Amino acid sequence: MVHRLLCLLLCLALLGGLMPSPAAALISLEEERKMGEEAYEQVMASIPLVDDPDIVDYVRNLAKRLEPHVPDKPFPFRIYVADVGVMNAFAIPGGYIFMYRGMMTTLESEAELAGVLAHEMGHVWRRHLAHRMEKSTPTNIATLAGLLAGIILGGAVSPALGQAVTMGSVAGGVQQQLAFSREDEQEADWAAFKTMTAAGYPPQELERSFQRIWKMENYMGGNAPVYLRTHPTGPQRMEAMSNMARTWHGKATNYDNSEFLRIQTRLIALYDPEDQAEKVLGNRRMSDPNSPYPIYGLGLLNMRRHRYEAALQFLERLSQLWPNNAYQIRAEGVCRLLMGQDAKAEALLKHALLLKPSDTDTLLALGQAYQRQGRLNDSVEVLRRLLAQDPDNHAALYELGVSMGRLGQVGEASLYLGLAFIQRHNYRSAGYHLNRAVKNLADKPELQAKAKKALEQMDQRTRHKQKRQAQEEEQRQNQYLRYEAEQGRSLPLIPAHPSGR
Repeated sequence: MVHRLLCLLLCLALLGGLMPSPAAALISLEEERKMGEEAYEQVMASIPLVDDPDIVDYVRNLAKRLEPHVPDKPFPFRIYVADVGVMNAFAIPGGYIFMYRGMMTTLESEAELAGVLAHEMGHVWRRHLAHRMEKSTPTNIATLAGLLAGIILGGAVSPALGQAVTMGSVAGGVQQQLAFSREDEQEADWAAFKTMTAAGYPPQELERSFQRIWKMENYMGGNAPVYLRTHPTGPQRMEAMSNMARTWHGKATNYDNSEFLRIQTRLIALYDPEDQAEKVLGNRRMSDPNSPYPIYGLGLLNMRRHRYEAALQFLERLSQLWPNNAYQIRAEGVCRLLMGQDAKAEALLKHALLLKPSDTDTLLALGQAYQRQGRLNDSVEVLRRLLAQDPDNHAALYELGVSMGRLGQVGEASLYLGLAFIQRHNYRSAGYHLNRAVKNLADKPELQAKAKKALEQMDQRTRHKQKRQAQEEEQRQNQYLRYEAEQGRSLPLIPAHPSGR
């Protein structure tokens, strides 16, 4: 009874907007921003990302719908989708939020996803990690960022990888200090509630998503989802969330869940292990034979497996359930392009583009169709149109480089190929092509300057990485010295070089 009363009082305080402002952090916003950049670089170097434009744009557009309702934004939100099949999501200092595909394929509605995303935004708004880091022993920003990245990667991707990033066992002593407290989670729940209801989503969906995750924790025990190990929960928290939903008197607007279901299906078909995807999609089709989503997914999965005839059968069946649908037409156009039916592909892709003029996947495929038919100027025009919308689209940069090369424009071809390889983290190939671009673009100073700038940024990244490695080595040696002093022993330092030099 006492617990229920406490939960109800907390709920009423939250609903009344009585949550206090974040305590003044000793870590400044600039220090937190730098720490976030350091941690972001290390996470990005170690974790695979979903780069499908449909999926990424969907999650980022959902964040844009929520963002205006976050009362205070110390940093702009930067949203990424991690290609990891575990149920997880996390925010790091500086406004970086990573949503895992395993979370997106487990939830059942856009509102549930909005609740989880708004919860992570709440951690950023309340600066929870900044406050936790104030209490940790290391004070070097790069060291703290490395610890944070290692804890995240160790929990969500690979324990060995996390240990490598955190320079060994030092993470163990800090992980507890960086873990979110019960109060942090209550604040983030409150922030999620305020944000998602203001955006028009019913708060019951937030409660439903966390109830589902919590039930999974009880069922799986020690194998509970990573999200529960990094976001501790319990009966009191669940009851507080239930009370918030029960005592809410607002009115939710209707939302269309079809795009969430399409994106979830796309994630399963394109990123889950193939056998697992086939099983999931097959079961969904058996349970609801008239649903278009499993048919859409099986068409994509067969394309992924290079079974184009089978894929085409699913996509043609889908056209009856999704008549004049841009996504069905685009998928069939891409399938026919992969089958070598370039003219048919072109006609379908043009039709899809009429329905969705700014769709980047359609523009990319149409540019490839033109290129395959030798219509290089048309290919260049379409690919430039795509890059005007998405300047970092590595596939479009690469295809534009290929088309420009076939047109004999060596300098521009090298520039776009170099930029494409940067996006693919192939820095050796990027350097080769960018240096070639600088040499061949003397008559186009603006493009030459762009190539030079890209080379300078690559050099800065290399110097930054070397500096971070030196700081980590210094920290490692200092830790070793402190350990030996505590043990009352004096041993020679572990050399950085195997030979001792």
